[in-house]
Amino acid sequence: MKSRYEPLVKLKKQALDKAEQQLMTANTEVTLSDAVLLNAYAELSSLKSPLNGPIGELFQAQMILQAQHREIQACRLRVERARANQHSAREAYRLSRIEFEKFNYLELQEVEAMIAKVKYEEAKMLDEIGTMIYKKELN
Repeated sequence: MKSRYEPLVKLKKQALDKAEQQLMTANTEVTLSDAVLLNAYAELSSLKSPLNGPIGELFQAQMILQAQHREIQACRLRVERARANQHSAREAYRLSRIEFEKFNYLELQEVEAMIAKVKYEEAKMLDEIGTMIYKKELN
């Protein structure tokens, strides 16, 4: 049985699938950003400053440490943006799911109403047939 909500349910299902795909992409981006940040911290901890030697080497080591700190800061910003994107994607998915469930429920209610109407019509026809058979047997 076709209901008037069937095209809407299909459209909402497509929107839900798209929102789910965006959420999965956002989750992947958060995971990758976290991994890059952890890698940057590991690289920072592996750097050693020279304890003695020419001043040029000390300045070079200091510049490398500063560059690594800038890299860590950039990674932190990337993680923050990825988490914000993940949050918005999660919210969009939640809203899409609610819309889909709403129209799916309306479609089910309409189909159940159609089924009840068909059952009522069948019962009415069976009563009419039974009455006709009864009258025929009396004659």
